[in-house]
Amino acid sequence: MSGHSIAKRPSISQVLLPFWFSSEKWLALGLLSVILTITFAGTLGAVTLNEYQGKLTDALVALDWEALKPLFLFSLLLGVVTGVLPSGSTIISGYLELRWRTWMTHVHLDKWTCNAHYFALERDGLISNADQRIAEDIRQAVEITINLLTSSTYVVVSTITYSIVLWNLAGALEFEVFNHQFSITGYMVYAVFIYQFLQLLISHWLGKNLIGLNMHKQTVEADFRHQGMQLREYAEQIAFYGGEEREKRSLVERFARIRANTIRILTRTFSVTLGQTFYASSLTLLPTLLALPLLLTSKISYGQMVSIIGAYHMLSNTVAFFPQAYINFTQWLGLTNRLRDLQWAINKVEQQQTEISHLNSLGPYLHCEALSLFTPKGKALARLDSWTVEKGERWLIKGRSGSGKSTLLRALAGLWPYGAGQICLPHGRQSLFLPQKSYIPTGLLKDALCYPHTSSDFTDDQCRKALIDCCLPALSDSLTVRERWQQTLSGGEQQRLAMARVLLQRPSFIFLDEATSALDPETEHSIYTTLIEQLPDSTLISVAHRESLARFHSHTLDLTLSQ
Repeated sequence: MSGHSIAKRPSISQVLLPFWFSSEKWLALGLLSVILTITFAGTLGAVTLNEYQGKLTDALVALDWEALKPLFLFSLLLGVVTGVLPSGSTIISGYLELRWRTWMTHVHLDKWTCNAHYFALERDGLISNADQRIAEDIRQAVEITINLLTSSTYVVVSTITYSIVLWNLAGALEFEVFNHQFSITGYMVYAVFIYQFLQLLISHWLGKNLIGLNMHKQTVEADFRHQGMQLREYAEQIAFYGGEEREKRSLVERFARIRANTIRILTRTFSVTLGQTFYASSLTLLPTLLALPLLLTSKISYGQMVSIIGAYHMLSNTVAFFPQAYINFTQWLGLTNRLRDLQWAINKVEQQQTEISHLNSLGPYLHCEALSLFTPKGKALARLDSWTVEKGERWLIKGRSGSGKSTLLRALAGLWPYGAGQICLPHGRQSLFLPQKSYIPTGLLKDALCYPHTSSDFTDDQCRKALIDCCLPALSDSLTVRERWQQTLSGGEQQRLAMARVLLQRPSFIFLDEATSALDPETEHSIYTTLIEQLPDSTLISVAHRESLARFHSHTLDLTLSQ
């Protein structure tokens, strides 16, 4: 038995930091440096502005008109500059976010689409909504990370700066208790940190469940979108079944989960906000009360008291970042955890071990040796002791339902790790696998017909001939028509279009898994006849239940007998 792997869940740093060591690092570091420089300049400007506001207040109290004019003009100019600086920082931050998101998106797309990892994730049910994690979670995680990073840096610098300013302005608090004199230097700085630490404890106590709720939010939102996409994609089939009410119930049920989760988030957020607001409001006059003893003992002027209170508020507002950012932090943690889960799932697929060895055959033949296939849970499906398919042979694979016919084709394509044995097959694009329902991308018909090649690989005349030969003459003049072909074409037309791809690409090995099941016997006969006539040297392997197809095959493999 095989198909298992050991993969560790990556840390947050392993998800976010690689960008800063990539080829983008110098530009990213340059942009970050500019943002931080603007942040430092804003801090310096705020400190200077607070100092001059104190001087301006003293000049107003003293009615010193000569000093008032230059102080007013300088304060006005400094206020404008410090107000404009954040705008530049916002633009540069937005560009840095775009570069970071672009890099992470490309990395995750490479991993997701490499070696059919996207198929393995769905096949094994390792993770849900991988596309939404790449499209939305990366964007939000990057935005919040940069916001937290720049804000945290600003907080550290501003905290140090404002603490020094407040320490020097407020001086020491002197008081007497039981005939003992006490002096607390920098007491207002201590008061700020004690005040904000208590607020952070309150925020965490009230909002600790927000991390899980925000993570669950992304899941239920993605499930709702997926259900809506299912309704759009399979609109015709659902309409034939008259399944509108069933689909509506499913959509309503999924939206009910969004609603319930949102209510829980709103309730918890309201609790945090209410607790923070009540705590802050109850201590609004705290800085005034703390500075009042200095004013009453004539150790400071009223203007200096204004500067002290201003410095207190600047330091308090700066340190308040931590309790105020708690909600954003819980959202960020939920997003990064979802990205960690995505990387874990991809890593698990990459490290998945299999006992099926795929070798490049030296000649145009297929050979399987001691090949055993299992379900993911270990149940035996089929076993081939030795099977060789030579160039130009046509094989029909038969067997009852569940005998492993489609699984055998997946194993030949390298998409099934659960098994053991050896498969020799020419590598490259010499093989073409057609499932019962082929993928037909939205866009120009020629692009859909030439998939996975590009339309430039084939001429319009080649495409028209392939369509006509596969009984689709009505589409031969629609190569430049843009449509949602998966929804526009009937099941039989989709299968005929897929067979037209075979005629265009002319592979050496053709694998058909019930690829003509939606066709009437006459059309099926016509297409198989055309296929054999135009590709006489190609090896054909078909999985089918219809006995009528036996006439087009020279060999038969019955998997029922191999069990």
